[in-house]
Amino acid sequence: MKNLMSRIVLLPTAAGVFWCMAVLALLATAINYGNNLVFALAFVLLSIWLTAAWQCRRNLHRLEWRPGPQATAFAGETLHLSGSVRSAARRRRDPVLLCAGHGRQRRRGLAAVLAPDAGATLELSLPAPARGRRQIGDLHLLSPHPLGLWRARRAVPDMTALIYPRPAGGRALPGQSPHPAHLRQEAGDFHGVRAYRPGDPPRRVNWRIYGRRDELAINDFDGGGGGHALWLDIAACEGEVESRLSQLCQWVREAEHRGLEYGLQLGHAPAEAAARARPGRGRKHLDDCLRRLALHGGAPSGKETASPAAPASQPGGTQS
Repeated sequence: MKNLMSRIVLLPTAAGVFWCMAVLALLATAINYGNNLVFALAFVLLSIWLTAAWQCRRNLHRLEWRPGPQATAFAGETLHLSGSVRSAARRRRDPVLLCAGHGRQRRRGLAAVLAPDAGATLELSLPAPARGRRQIGDLHLLSPHPLGLWRARRAVPDMTALIYPRPAGGRALPGQSPHPAHLRQEAGDFHGVRAYRPGDPPRRVNWRIYGRRDELAINDFDGGGGGHALWLDIAACEGEVESRLSQLCQWVREAEHRGLEYGLQLGHAPAEAAARARPGRGRKHLDDCLRRLALHGGAPSGKETASPAAPASQPGGTQS
């Protein structure tokens, strides 16, 4: 849990400026006509204006912020940032929002009400920029409550996001290659057990050994042979680099959806050995392949903020 040590910026809203001008107009009228009732009304409105400022600032005081997991999205789609905020005070807080940008470029997330000694999850939707590892900056917590006369803002640390290539391409999956997969098929009689290797199916785990030794072991069978892996090679794609990566991204998702075992080949030079993913399947393997596609070729990393042309996410209901 990370404390929000940045200072709170408090500024009046357009309604707050109009309120203040109305108070000044009432004071001028009261002085001009010597009307005590107008004096009383002006000071009441002024006290409300000042109290709202104090309560608005107090709403962001003593908050603790924890960023959520690294956000991921495909290029051109919506990126969802999230984080949790917790109140250290024993009192209920007015709604707080996670925002990016300022003025007309500000993007607002969903509002959340913080109960005493409880936290809430804040979310923010932004357009996903080009592929690569991106740093999303200019993030802050925002509270216009109460009355909307003031706006309190407190900055939060930048968040990182991983943007995958945009899936595209109309070509069908290539046929299975003769390269053997690293998983073995069940066949024949039981032969023994062997150590677990990443990608082995859970149904072949010997749970008795796991219960006794707390070690994962796999049941092995005579006659089991390796299946044929589906190798997805960037050399088999056409077009520019980004077009090829988009095609590979589409193939990876389709192969995973079909339950096929697939590997990823993004280079053949010795210096590009890290761009080769061994055959496998499953969520972990899919995430690894998508990460390699996103970072292939030293994808530029940069700092992003809210784009004025992007559609803003509208504040919704409160979350508890």
